Amino acid sequence: MINYPLQQPVNVAPGAISTLTIPTGGSQTLVGIKLRLSGTTFDKTKVDKVKVKIGPRLIWDLTMDQLNKINNYKGNADNAAYIYLDFTERDQAIFPVKEIGGIDLIAAMAIGNVIVEVTINAAAVAPKIDAVGYFEPSQGNPFVLKYLNYPASTAVAGKFTLPLTFRGALLKRTLHFYTGTNFSATTDGNINRIEVKKNGAVVFDQTCRDARFDQVQQKKTPQAQTFVVDYIIDNNHDAQMTTISKSAGGAQVFDTFEVNAYLTASDSIQTVVEAIDVINNL
Repeated sequence: MINYPLQQPVNVAPGAISTLTIPTGGSQTLVGIKLRLSGTTFDKTKVDKVKVKIGPRLIWDLTMDQLNKINNYKGNADNAAYIYLDFTERDQAIFPVKEIGGIDLIAAMAIGNVIVEVTINAAAVAPKIDAVGYFEPSQGNPFVLKYLNYPASTAVAGKFTLPLTFRGALLKRTLHFYTGTNFSATTDGNINRIEVKKNGAVVFDQTCRDARFDQVQQKKTPQAQTFVVDYIIDNNHDAQMTTISKSAGGAQVFDTFEVNAYLTASDSIQTVVEAIDVINNL
């Protein structure tokens, strides 16, 4: 793939939101961004949040802890001096399907430039950010990878239905970050089970321990206080979960989903939906 330095991020200062702008309109697809962090006291432990926008549309909304756990779950490189934003599915075997989710800079041009916002912690000292972009030829499609955050909380244990809608997006995973008791090798975490129903039929139902066994079997790395519902755990792109169907009359209708988390105790849950979607949908 092609790679080259990007424009220098602006507003790089303690307690600030630094902005990196990548102009759209070129005949390339943006498949990755590497941020190199340096300074007197500055690494990714001094980054609070990372957001990606195309024009006014928010497509990534993650804390640094969430992004780090997502990358580590997938077995990506982990270095305190770097943050990598990966718009592809690295371990899928079929090219170019694995790179669907990259931002086609021609398709995105009508919406706006790509903007990366990095929220820098106030404890950073003399921070500096350098950015490198990774590109492939234009894909000619409007689909991008999204990470969107849906918070919810419950004051009681037991079954809790999460407030999620998908509006036709193609689901890769949902990642459920919780604050309660973490799992151990022999016990479930506070989210001890998740059940997913599509149009009333169960499409996923596993305990925390069962899900983690499958993840390790497929060379994923379970992360603390995180329950991952992974529809493409075996890297099969055809297993991505569709969320729209044709009715008997031929009209397109959104599928209904019920996502039930089973909690051992009360908790606050941040659900990150990882999906392939058109820019202006979710």
